[in-house]
Amino acid sequence: MWRCDAGRTAFSTHELPDRLSPLWTRVYPPRTPAWEDPLNQDLMSFDAVFEPVVLDGRMFVAFNDRDKVVALDALTGRELWTFYADGPVRLAPAASQGRVYFASDDGCLYCLWADSGRLAWKFAGTPQRRRVLGNSRLISAWPARGGPVIRDGVVYFAASIWPFMGTFIHALDAATGKVIWTNDGTGADYIKQPHDAPAFAGVAPQGALVATEKVLLVPGGRSIPAAFERATGRLLYFRIAESGKGTGGSTVMADEKQFFVHTRGQGTRAHDLTTGKKASFAPNEPVLAQGRYYCGADHSNTRGPLTDAEAKLESAQ
Repeated sequence: MWRCDAGRTAFSTHELPDRLSPLWTRVYPPRTPAWEDPLNQDLMSFDAVFEPVVLDGRMFVAFNDRDKVVALDALTGRELWTFYADGPVRLAPAASQGRVYFASDDGCLYCLWADSGRLAWKFAGTPQRRRVLGNSRLISAWPARGGPVIRDGVVYFAASIWPFMGTFIHALDAATGKVIWTNDGTGADYIKQPHDAPAFAGVAPQGALVATEKVLLVPGGRSIPAAFERATGRLLYFRIAESGKGTGGSTVMADEKQFFVHTRGQGTRAHDLTTGKKASFAPNEPVLAQGRYYCGADHSNTRGPLTDAEAKLESAQ
């Protein structure tokens, strides 16, 4: 999956060779993302660049301008097959057990056979086939921008980005497409917003979903994610008022203790996975690896050796 696994941890046990060298290059036109203004592009950059995934020697690439997914030979770059949807494919595919899954702005989740690109099954995540103009394209009134994630033989995705239109979060059997559960009741909750005024609004799914052992996190576009019980689809929390306006976005990753969600300027903020309460820990986008967090920082964020006083304070904490 994008960032390796269902938690989007970016941690892999695979080893790299001592020396890396290019094998092949393919050049495609630059992406034109759904949201182009600076604020939205910063917080919702999910289709600004290619986000390929690899399974069994095949690389799968989604195209938001040609409504397709392409399979390439990972060793040679040779194109193996192409499959066209009925709308832009803006989120990274997910691949498992010989199948590849992707969501489209046509409101559907597709399951293809990874070796041939043939359609195994297709699931419409929307209440009807109503079409509208969106991002200069003809798309579903409920585009599927809650990108698929797979865990324990179940694939999760979400359709609709407008809470007042209803939002639809689905758990499907990854092999058959059979519905395990659907949550369609959290779009118009009467809750406090970041400006501390109540309104009818809920999670607006945009971004790659995250699945931990018990929790499904649904990115909320520019807001923090909502947490659902993975087994049943029951809403656990959606702390949008407490997050404020500086925290939120389509980039979410998690381990079994914390989740990290985008902040402005490509940073992330940690939140407790059980309660959803935010912490003060705010690194750049991290790799989550066996209880450690790895992230890069520019020179302005680096820190020199601790003073004696600082060392004593940290030791006491």
